[in-house]
Amino acid sequence: MKCIFVARNLTILFILFSSSVFAGLFDNAYQGNVQVEKQNEIELKKLALTQVLIKVSGNTEITQLDESKLLLKKTESLLSQYGYLNYQGNRYFSVLFDRSKINSALAVMQQPVWGATRPATLIWLIKDGHNGRKLLSDHFINNNKDSSLSFVLQNSQHQRGIDLQFPLMDLNDNLALTLSDVSGRFYDPIASASSRYGVNHFVAAHLKQKTADSWSLTWELVLFNLQSQQNEVVVSETESGKKSVIVATMVNQIADYYAAKFAVLENQGDKFSQTVYVSGIGSLAQLSQLNKLLSNLYVVDSFKINAVKTSQVEIDININGGIVSFQNTLAAQSHLQPSLIDKSEQFHFNWR
Repeated sequence: MKCIFVARNLTILFILFSSSVFAGLFDNAYQGNVQVEKQNEIELKKLALTQVLIKVSGNTEITQLDESKLLLKKTESLLSQYGYLNYQGNRYFSVLFDRSKINSALAVMQQPVWGATRPATLIWLIKDGHNGRKLLSDHFINNNKDSSLSFVLQNSQHQRGIDLQFPLMDLNDNLALTLSDVSGRFYDPIASASSRYGVNHFVAAHLKQKTADSWSLTWELVLFNLQSQQNEVVVSETESGKKSVIVATMVNQIADYYAAKFAVLENQGDKFSQTVYVSGIGSLAQLSQLNKLLSNLYVVDSFKINAVKTSQVEIDININGGIVSFQNTLAAQSHLQPSLIDKSEQFHFNWR
């Protein structure tokens, strides 16, 4: 695959990407990718900025704000690099925006910033149509066995900057789970089957055809709580209508849930602070990993390691935003497992 980018100094770059790296371009919250039709380049840049503002803020209504309309007139000042690329037979205009400028603009607009805490979500989706009933696999979705369904799932997650995954439906999955487990909402076997994919969030969904153009979709987003070892339904919805519309609605509602949980509205005054304890740090390499993890979290404004003793690290952290979003963000990090010894100690973690 060939991708041509124009940097701000107008240097032309020719870059060859593997499929996995290319997919990463679509998943960068600060990169907008617009399918090229009849738009001119000015229109394409504004559409890309609109996409990025929604992905980074988590607010689908952000472009209705007067401040956003003014910002769209200054698109050029926010650009980092841009160019055209071809992907799966379609031509896209791809724009990478300056991260610090986007974050600053959102702060001025008093809008939250949804950083890199975007948990992967495994989708167990039953498609029940005139051609039969089956659990859809990663191969089915990524090889466009149902082109309209694949397009809306892939496009919607890229538009919102979230990571949706689908099971392999290999021998292991088929032995671990049945159609009845998913349709009957038996969360324990679904959570057990999901564990091999390293996710804490999964969706159990049933897409059922009613007429040629009408479908129903019943789905739940479920969190497997590591601390309580229980499954918690965090979103539950039923929709009816055109297949592409109701599936897109599901993806948007999943993204809205994560945005509400992890997007950070920066403090305008003094920063909150919180002491955090992390046990199980037994080497300089692990301590370096912990430093890197905290440095990459938008919710962390600054931090200082106070003490390292008996493999436990004590850290004082100044927080962007409120304590709830901070707590949610730490709990979502795969390396930080909430301590099960004393559940009242909310900011005690084990390194894993």
